[in-house]
Amino acid sequence: MSGTKRHHEHETVLVTGVRTPFARAFGELADLDTIALGVAAVRGLLERTGIDPALVGEVVWGSVLFRSDAPNTAREIVFDANLPRSIPGVTLTRACLSGLNAITYAACAIERGQYEVAIAGGSDSTSNAEAPLPRRLTRALAELFMTGGGLSWRKIRRALGRLESVGDLLPRMPRIAERFTGLTMGQHADDMARANAISREAQDRFAMRSHERAHAAIVSGRFDEEVVPVELPGGRRLERDTIVRAKIDPEKVARLRPVFREGGTITAASSSPLTDGASCVLLMSTERA
Repeated sequence: MSGTKRHHEHETVLVTGVRTPFARAFGELADLDTIALGVAAVRGLLERTGIDPALVGEVVWGSVLFRSDAPNTAREIVFDANLPRSIPGVTLTRACLSGLNAITYAACAIERGQYEVAIAGGSDSTSNAEAPLPRRLTRALAELFMTGGGLSWRKIRRALGRLESVGDLLPRMPRIAERFTGLTMGQHADDMARANAISREAQDRFAMRSHERAHAAIVSGRFDEEVVPVELPGGRRLERDTIVRAKIDPEKVARLRPVFREGGTITAASSSPLTDGASCVLLMSTERA
């Protein structure tokens, strides 16, 4: 796994990997949360490889959007995928690198001899991102239910007195922004494009070529070995990516306005939509592989 020689007893190999189709948020995969998407990928990996689940030493998973009632996504995947409950699950988060960090974490554990087989990957459901409650409302609820003594009209009136407006009752829409800078990923990407002198035209060409290649790969069946179908509620089934554009008009792309800031160079054509999906790989020591 590394280009430099390290003093470890074992080497790690990446045996194979799979992924679910990727779909736009609030689209075909909206009914599956981060855990369910991970389960779909892990089950697909096990079915295609035929490996005995009992050999898996650990499931390591990367996510950004966690369920507040089940933050250890990896462990929940172990349960829901019907893996042996003795298999531990570790969940990591590092923004868009979360899934890759899960793989390197598992690889290092194999090199140390901690176990011989691991499943590592990542999933996120932007469709099911939780909307936080306003702080005033959570404080009011805490006063109602955590102070003891049961409910009374006096306590209810005092708690409601903490609220200043109807807005204090409404959940806050989650922002895809970096906490420290307050900027979205698109705004940061605009800054990076400007800092590295990447022109609007170069970005447009790259985006169109990406869609063309992805569409060609879908049509030719090149993705068939890596994409596992996902069973959906109502007997439906998703087998292919739905975010790839089959045809793109270069003239229309050139006329699109910047979407993140005035004078920016990133448009709807050159930015990724919010997406739902999952992927995972099977890692082994060279001895086991």
